[in-house]
Amino acid sequence: MRLKYLLLLPALALRFAQGAETVQLATYYDYVPWFVPGQPSAGLNARLASKLNSLAGGRYRFESVYIPRRRLDVLLQNEKVTLVVPWVHPRFFDDPGRTRYLWTGALMDDESLVVSSRAAPLEYDGPDSLRGKRFGAPSGHRFPDLEPLIAAGELTRVDVPQIKNALQMLVSNRRLDFTIVDRSALEALRNDPFMDAALLHVASRPRTASYERSMLVPLDKPELYRFLQGALEALRRDRTWLAPHPRVTDKHAPATAGK
Repeated sequence: MRLKYLLLLPALALRFAQGAETVQLATYYDYVPWFVPGQPSAGLNARLASKLNSLAGGRYRFESVYIPRRRLDVLLQNEKVTLVVPWVHPRFFDDPGRTRYLWTGALMDDESLVVSSRAAPLEYDGPDSLRGKRFGAPSGHRFPDLEPLIAAGELTRVDVPQIKNALQMLVSNRRLDFTIVDRSALEALRNDPFMDAALLHVASRPRTASYERSMLVPLDKPELYRFLQGALEALRRDRTWLAPHPRVTDKHAPATAGK
């Protein structure tokens, strides 16, 4: 009887794995610390997927994927695709009342910084202090507080593929006056071999107060939301997976950029 039971275990395990619901853990950040192009197992998004898989017990299978922001907005309206978007805040998705999506507790805290070249340092004192300037930002990223100035032609936005490209433009030829970088990304990019952080100036006043990076869950996935909310306790107990990203050479990112 015992032998028969042992022989059944592999088949039961296979059925259990096949029954796991696939969840795309989607980030639209294609740069460290969140995602490393060409290295799918690197970056915080992949680490988070691995941690969640270990906690899911076969109920869910999380896959770390990069999806450009505009494409992600479309997919979030498609109920046939199960998506979770980590590392984001309700204001990033026009959901200040938290009514369009379900939002978990915080994965981590962060803040938005105004960064310029040390050769032409810029101090930030609210959006009006940026009038007449040119700033670089990854295509698809939104800055609601700056949109009125952009629409009025009083602030020029230059789309770039990655935030690293904007930083490189600042220190190389000054085609930009500033860019906006989250502290988490700036700290990770300090380890980039192609980035000299000593040539950058960080405004003493952050663009935003400290904010929480949470996980966005579609409204029609309440059970998935409850699992993720419960998993946060285990994620907070062990913070080693949030350790600084090791120094990497990203061969896929261009040295200069602009559109």
